[in-house]
Amino acid sequence: MMDLAGKAVLIVGLGDSGCEAAGAAAGLGASVTAIDSCKEPSRMSMVPRLESDGVEVLLGVDIPDGLKGYDLVVTSPGVPDRAPVLTRARESGLRVISELEFAFRLLTNTIVAVTGTNGKTTTTTLISRMLDRPGRRAIACGNIGTPLVSMRGEAGGGDILVVEVSSFQLANIEEFRARVSVVLNIAPDHFDWHRDMDEYREAKMRLVENMLPGDYLVYNRNDDFCVGMASVASGITVGFGLESSSGDGLWIEDGWIVAGPPLEAVEVMPVDEISIPGVHNVENVMAAAAASLAMGEPTARIREAAREFEGLAHRMEFVSRIGGVSFYNDSKATNPQAALQAIRSFKEPLVPIMGGRNKGLDLSELSRELCRGIEGGEVRGVVFLGESAGEFESAVRRECGATASGRIETADGMEDSVQRAYRLAGGSGVVVLTPACASFDMFTDYKERGRAFKECVALLEGSDEVGDFE
Repeated sequence: MMDLAGKAVLIVGLGDSGCEAAGAAAGLGASVTAIDSCKEPSRMSMVPRLESDGVEVLLGVDIPDGLKGYDLVVTSPGVPDRAPVLTRARESGLRVISELEFAFRLLTNTIVAVTGTNGKTTTTTLISRMLDRPGRRAIACGNIGTPLVSMRGEAGGGDILVVEVSSFQLANIEEFRARVSVVLNIAPDHFDWHRDMDEYREAKMRLVENMLPGDYLVYNRNDDFCVGMASVASGITVGFGLESSSGDGLWIEDGWIVAGPPLEAVEVMPVDEISIPGVHNVENVMAAAAASLAMGEPTARIREAAREFEGLAHRMEFVSRIGGVSFYNDSKATNPQAALQAIRSFKEPLVPIMGGRNKGLDLSELSRELCRGIEGGEVRGVVFLGESAGEFESAVRRECGATASGRIETADGMEDSVQRAYRLAGGSGVVVLTPACASFDMFTDYKERGRAFKECVALLEGSDEVGDFE
């Protein structure tokens, strides 16, 4: 437990994590100042509660006066690590930690941590459901939407905390460790926060730097980065992968997910019992099962939880079927690799809706995949929208050439994109919103974007003109 009585603490960033950290620090007797560079209504609404806890709130402030007078700086994950206030704090010799590290110092619970570029939230949720049982809760928290620090006073001593951790949070840890850590994959992402891929990898690698010999690392043995992480981990490593690899963690054999050393040799479940679509979701179930087996959970409970799991909102979420066209909401696909996984998940011909704010990521691999699909008939067309629509269209036309003629359209907003995609589908197949980009050009977050998509599908379904789109 951190002794903060009489200490001066600066909280940087007033999203959910920052607000919870500020309240916790004040409750521990610290003199707390919380700053945020913006003055949006969402920030203003938090001021009365924080001030009632004794927190001084400064909005529209990049660097507070008297910075050198603080004993500790706690940064929220949304604040880039190279933000001027953090740079100045380090130059002044101040200790800078993430909300994740701060929370870890306040809690004594067993932690299961999940990271990766894609699939974190699904896997975190799966693990929490597999480990949850009467008399002992398993609580999904962290980057999933419930800050870890909010578990102080909420979680019982015997509860397991299944924590989704981002590279932003890991970048500023000191002692954070988990009983079981899970790394799913690594792909280019968040170059609006990290300087480059090396910095992104470096942050992810911190997941294992405090491992003890009896801790577990569950890793994707088909991902070079994950394999590299396993090679330097000081704990017990458990690989998972689709290919047969008897005696090495989890693999698939005769249609079953099976486990072997260093775990108990067991049959976990048939693959065809997994209801959420996509090969990547089979891998997510395998990762969750491996973590749960490492925690000693019986296979019957693991199988039951995986079988009952129908997915999460905005992640390959089935929305509706209009005529012969099925609509899926994958708004959480905010990078090209996630979008690639989505378009590879369907056997039916499809029309992706893509675009938003590019996070400085290369679109060439995704463009090549779209062109292969267009040429082979698996992709009937693509609709682009948002800030990156022109960049996307140029990239795909460079790859496709004349093949793209009549298959690429740019939409004016979400409703227009849904209508255009429905026309391109031609009365059958799949329309999937899988943006490959952030949402901030048009929406407050990916959830608002997903809700807008579902509302526009509902409008289309209720339209008298539906037949005109076929």
